[in-house]
Amino acid sequence: MKKILNLSGIQKLSKEQQKEITGAARPRVYCGGPRQCCINHGGNEFCDYGYCMPNGNCIWA
Repeated sequence: MKKILNLSGIQKLSKEQQKEITGAARPRVYCGGPRQCCINHGGNEFCDYGYCMPNGNCIWA
């Protein structure tokens, strides 16, 4: 994590550097209701207007 905090500007990380990064996974966005996208992270749910796709994924509007 310290390597990330010390970055400045825009840099392209090598495959080796990318493998060292942990905890950067993004929770999946899902349909929480009609025209509503939700995300649940650490037990906290956030929902906002979006478009539900037939496969269950959601696109924020």
